[in-house]
Amino acid sequence: MKKLIALLLGTAIFIASSAVLVSKEQIKVGYLLVGPKNDGGWSMRHEQGFQSLTKYGHKVSGIEMAPEAEAAKLLGKLARKNDIVFATSFGYMDGMARAAHKYPDTIFMHATGYKGNDSNFDNYGCMSYQARYLTGIAAGMMTKTNKIGVVGSHPIPEIIRNINALTLGARSVNPHVVVNVIWINSWFNPPKDMDAAKALLEADNDVLFTTTDSPSVVILAQQAWKKDGREIWSFGNDADMGPNGPDRYITGMVFHWSGVYKELVDEVAAGTWEPNRRRNYGLKENCVGLSPWGINVPGKVVNAVEKVKFDGLDDKYDRFHPFSSGLTKRDGTKVYAGEIKRRELDSMDYFVQGVNTNL
Repeated sequence: MKKLIALLLGTAIFIASSAVLVSKEQIKVGYLLVGPKNDGGWSMRHEQGFQSLTKYGHKVSGIEMAPEAEAAKLLGKLARKNDIVFATSFGYMDGMARAAHKYPDTIFMHATGYKGNDSNFDNYGCMSYQARYLTGIAAGMMTKTNKIGVVGSHPIPEIIRNINALTLGARSVNPHVVVNVIWINSWFNPPKDMDAAKALLEADNDVLFTTTDSPSVVILAQQAWKKDGREIWSFGNDADMGPNGPDRYITGMVFHWSGVYKELVDEVAAGTWEPNRRRNYGLKENCVGLSPWGINVPGKVVNAVEKVKFDGLDDKYDRFHPFSSGLTKRDGTKVYAGEIKRRELDSMDYFVQGVNTNL
């Protein structure tokens, strides 16, 4: 594969660049999934995004349930037969950095991370915290115990900032809310997930979230309602999980990766892909959004959340809201308005006031 050359204004003037040139109609796409492609959440939504590329004539091949410790080896395997390779979990980042160095003629794109290089390696992500903030508003309005429970996957910056965002949303309408987190240190472990959800329920959390790919909290909320008449509410994660418990489902953060993947692969096909752009998409780009509202959610809750959502779409808030408005860390330290931008979000390792991780 040759070094990137860009054609300017239809002339015969070519400018050498450090990025990789593919420039062909049919692109071969490889990808790693951290969970099963039918997990009902994160990996499933990425799989659907990659498969959507086939209708444009591109070829896709993926490896599901790929161990993060084997990322470099598996990415190298994909690099040998594909033009662009994607890795869809934070834990793949260092392995991709090594693979990108070893295979300079392949383009590498990493989801949720922050590393890249000047030639063939970049990162991309959806600003999921924008949707998490909205779900937090709904949770703060729906709770009666002022206790919101979260099944936590891994305490990495993306998950930490999502929990912080939902806490800020909840406390914006209900300052008495406490968000309780139980970590299971897994993206997809349904039995462990359900155990954590039950522990949160027993601790009097009447609104349940998950940051994993299992709908355990939704199933449990439905069971508690049907069996005991308990008013426990739930939120989905990454995909619409409402069908797992329609009577006690509020909404949830969902991803739409198809447009992102088409944009990136179109660039590769046109020979216009460049490194170091660190693409970040949000509500306005329809990379992240809310799943359909549950059938029993009060209209006043729906209206309150939708108003904030549309204010954001109309640029009332910046892309780093709610963090850019300032916050108070759990230890009491103040972070003032305007101090948090992408760099700070990419490395967020603290919780805001109202988060309890010692349940």
